[in-house]
Amino acid sequence: MTPATDPAPRPFAIDVHAHVIVPSVYAVTKPHSLFARAESDPSLGPEQKAAVVARNDDVARRMADVTERLAVMDRTGIAVQVLSASLVHQCSYFADPDESLAIERRNNDAIAAIVRAAPTRFAGLGGVPLHAPDLAAAELERCVGALGLKGVQISSRVRDREIGDPSLRPFWARAEALGAVVYVHPAGNPDARLSPYMMWNSLGQSIEETFAIASLFYEGVLDAFPNLRICISHGGGYMPFYTGRVERNYVEKPATRKNMTKRPADYLRMLHYDSCVYDPRALRILVETVGAERVLLGSDYPVGDPRPTTFVTDADFLDATQKAAILAGNAARLYGIDPALRSFAPAQGDPS
Repeated sequence: MTPATDPAPRPFAIDVHAHVIVPSVYAVTKPHSLFARAESDPSLGPEQKAAVVARNDDVARRMADVTERLAVMDRTGIAVQVLSASLVHQCSYFADPDESLAIERRNNDAIAAIVRAAPTRFAGLGGVPLHAPDLAAAELERCVGALGLKGVQISSRVRDREIGDPSLRPFWARAEALGAVVYVHPAGNPDARLSPYMMWNSLGQSIEETFAIASLFYEGVLDAFPNLRICISHGGGYMPFYTGRVERNYVEKPATRKNMTKRPADYLRMLHYDSCVYDPRALRILVETVGAERVLLGSDYPVGDPRPTTFVTDADFLDATQKAAILAGNAARLYGIDPALRSFAPAQGDPS
């Protein structure tokens, strides 16, 4: 009998878009989330509503189950996940500052505990009460210092303020000073136009990411804090794919550039983006717009791309160096993850 052999090692891969739910936190935040609104949509019949509730419950369960998470990572070739809360479930910005801080601290402590339990498989991002910038700056410092997290995740808007609003400068100043990663991921768009057909998710998230990037350069944040380490979810929404019109306005309408010293396309290359865009054509445009060195592997676990590494390795427009950078090199550099973990052997029988 021929002895079994170990499968060939895969390239080391880091997934920077992997969501977590902390059940005790979600119990508080769920009534304020768009998922709760989806479950009470009056246009749904009884069977449709039951299906929505069942799926939402299963997604929440999977985000809280570390054992299943590790099994999926092994199966899909992910050596390390960077954990962040699912803001469409757990955003705390509805609460007053002190309550929001308490919610975020509970979440941050839980994520840090997961990382401590499996430090070679997980890194983590915390959360902050961004509508209270001084509290947010202090909690960011606790996340990076006391908890050993890589930075924080914020939503694409802060109640009725954009993330470039001048009132948020204390947070951005602290993030730059600490060298912390700030991952921007929407908590959902509540516009009633996007409510039917779950368009708040299919269209709204990308709209939000586009607004967030625009706010960062139009309000002068990227000029004031040029060393910020910012990553935008879902490939930056629509912004990297429609820069022509934004550039046209920059050239023809001086009022649009009053806080800017660069063209919009130059600011885009100051940011980082995850690869969760689903369509290889979109990935190609993203890489051509911002450079392969600015793109990081992202799966949107557990609801996104089920084969995130294959999405990159199958991209015939990327060379081997670019693929390696997107799979892990860029994330290792941005997040400070040890690149000595160079290979990952998948479980036997892995079909991916």
